[in-house]
Amino acid sequence: MKIRRLVSFTAFVAFVGLGYTGLMLFFSPQGRVAHWSGWQMLGLEREQYSEVHTTFMVLFLVAGIWHIVLNWKPIVNYLRDRTRKVKLTTPELSVAVVLGVFFFGGTLMGIFPFHQFLNMGAGIKSYWERVEGSPPWGHAELNSLERFCRGMEDFVRLEEQRLVSIDCDDAVAALREAGIEVDSLKQELFDIAQANGTTPQALAEIVVSVAEPIGSTDSAAERLEPQGPFVRPYSGLGRLTMREYAEQYEADLSQILEVLAGQGLR
Repeated sequence: MKIRRLVSFTAFVAFVGLGYTGLMLFFSPQGRVAHWSGWQMLGLEREQYSEVHTTFMVLFLVAGIWHIVLNWKPIVNYLRDRTRKVKLTTPELSVAVVLGVFFFGGTLMGIFPFHQFLNMGAGIKSYWERVEGSPPWGHAELNSLERFCRGMEDFVRLEEQRLVSIDCDDAVAALREAGIEVDSLKQELFDIAQANGTTPQALAEIVVSVAEPIGSTDSAAERLEPQGPFVRPYSGLGRLTMREYAEQYEADLSQILEVLAGQGLR
């Protein structure tokens, strides 16, 4: 077995693996959306693509360093001028360094074409969020079933959508009626989903189905209860501009800005 060939082929395989998993991560949804909806592409979940990408990175680094060691003399020869002196300012090395600095700095500064490319990735992730849905709060799937039921009550009050009550026992009964095995209210939503071959989002839909409006004579509470069914909380608000928010939710931008200004926010 020839070491040089082995190293070259290993670097090539690692490069292909890095490229493939990198593309899959680029076209994948955000982690919270992927975990919540059970997103997969070509048989692998986003977390699995991320893990494989990391291990291929290690393999590529090892093979790359080994390749440099084996080819150190040719690399040094690339740096020699016509007088055979080693120079770090050869045209080829200078162009390579400039390209590296351009990609690094251009990405951080958000200049063309890096800004447009990254925006395309953000648009893909927004698409998946619209299609697959997203959790009501970060890592909601890691909450116990009991905490999730209570959390949905609190979240609905916070969002001023509708005052509801979610009885944990009713939620368990609804899940079991749907063929979902639940051992305890202390089980995490993600673990229940994994054990039953479904997704946290599907379980949440069942849990929310048992939500009941809270009757109250309090006028403030009545104002918090709009007509219509329970609506899941909005998501992705933090990435919207004020103009985008106003357009998406049909609000008056001037009124929003006036309220913010009244609170000392500009």
